[in-house]
Amino acid sequence: MRRRSSVIAARVSLLLPILVLMACVDGVTGPSRGVIATSYLGTNFTTTSSGGQDTNQLAAGSTVLITLNSDGTTSGHLHVAASATDPVFDADLAGTWTLNGSTVNITTAADTFIRNMPFTAITVTSVGREFEVLAGDEVFSGTRIQLTLSPNGMPIPANTSGI
Repeated sequence: MRRRSSVIAARVSLLLPILVLMACVDGVTGPSRGVIATSYLGTNFTTTSSGGQDTNQLAAGSTVLITLNSDGTTSGHLHVAASATDPVFDADLAGTWTLNGSTVNITTAADTFIRNMPFTAITVTSVGREFEVLAGDEVFSGTRIQLTLSPNGMPIPANTSGI
């Protein structure tokens, strides 16, 4: 009996690291880095003031263009149009990006909301093609910012929820 329990214990000790590794790998979900690495254009950029005033920043003249390179670097430009209370704002989006599961984090030298907003990669289908969009939704100093980045400006279906 003692020999049998020793054999079982030895087998378990050999299998345990493999099971732990499998559990870690199995828990990682989301798109691959290669799928995320592409150029993105802001296709939804809305701000909501603490008073509830919604502003479609794209209609106001704002733009977001960012490229996530496969080597983990970024390039691009953020332009926020002037408003009644704020001057025009332009920023270089050179920096780095990381992917953890379905969350993309972008780090730039420029002090913008983009470097403080985690983006969720969401798979959508449009024009008969499946692709990932990056959706961010955060509140900064009482202002809610919702930004959706689509690869090369691919149109997002109107019936897509959560974006």
